[in-house]
Amino acid sequence: MTSELPETFVPGFHDEEVVKKMKYRDLPNVGKVSILAFGGSGLGGMHTAGEGTGLVGGGKEEEKCVWWLEDPESDKEAAKEVLMAYLKSGGNIIDTSHWYGQGKSERLLGWALKDVPRKAYYILSKIGRYDKDLSKMFDFTHDRTYQGVKDSLKRLQLDYIDVMQVHDPEFAPSVDQIVKETVPALHKARGEGLIRNVGMTGYPIETQEEIIRKCHAAGHPIHTSLTYCRYTLNDVFLMKSKYWETCKELGIGVVNASPISMGLLMNREPPSWHPATDEVKAACSEAITYCKEKDVDISKLAIHFVLENEDISTTLVSTTSVHRCKQNMTTVHTELSDHERACMKHVRENIFAPRGDLHWEGVEIETYWKEMGNKPSTP
Repeated sequence: MTSELPETFVPGFHDEEVVKKMKYRDLPNVGKVSILAFGGSGLGGMHTAGEGTGLVGGGKEEEKCVWWLEDPESDKEAAKEVLMAYLKSGGNIIDTSHWYGQGKSERLLGWALKDVPRKAYYILSKIGRYDKDLSKMFDFTHDRTYQGVKDSLKRLQLDYIDVMQVHDPEFAPSVDQIVKETVPALHKARGEGLIRNVGMTGYPIETQEEIIRKCHAAGHPIHTSLTYCRYTLNDVFLMKSKYWETCKELGIGVVNASPISMGLLMNREPPSWHPATDEVKAACSEAITYCKEKDVDISKLAIHFVLENEDISTTLVSTTSVHRCKQNMTTVHTELSDHERACMKHVRENIFAPRGDLHWEGVEIETYWKEMGNKPSTP
């Protein structure tokens, strides 16, 4: 880890002394990135609007094209304000997706980044997950994937994207489709200079590991991988997994996302759409109660917990609040008090660790295929 100026530093745009306070780590195949990444899901209204995973309460898409709507000026200004707060603090890696607000996150980022030097940031987006309508939510075909890259570039108003990722491939009819259609389409786009790297995402770690292995064997390597809620206070399986060893072996950059477990580790009730089991929610509720009794913010502990692991290149956090964004960025160069550290130790060792790795793998996939009908059999 280093506080030296990264390649993304731009004199005149950045304050050198402010940027030097940020901590950076190497993200293989991308560059030196800030240990906190900016998540664009909030700009798409994914959590504040109660949309969540989209697998609960999803409806038919309205009969109009939502992908190219003109967003309200108030939304544009709000997006620009929070993004500038992040970038000016030395943050340099941004994540978004088609899925976040059906193009809204990408559109708002495109507007907010118009006057930002392109050198000042790395941007990651995702293809494969699209509409709210379950029957059209996922499309991993070659042509849709390739067109998706072009659509993202248009909404983001960019000439290239640093990493284009496959969004939640565990929902594909088969792993083979990802290996034989989706990833080759992304490599075609990479060959044309539209993207710099090919990335993978997903919640089930074993699925990602299988896809990564098969893609590399087929001559279509994966350069980065994003996993969410798998290295948190309540679940540290990421660091013990075969997937982690595979990524290290193949030189794949790993992005860790959602240190607060999609809202489970916050001082409020988890969102109604959250897929976690009652067991996981109960354990998190116990941890929250303990921290409240000790007058400690559990979200602060959750973020510190992941940032302190120097094997994690960057951790993605989504917010639309300028205050929360600045607070998160300050976390990078502040230490926990002895009292807070003792609370974090208790929560991890006495509440979560005895229960094992608390996750909800399989819950969302089961819900999806139950709604869609039986999953197609693999030939």
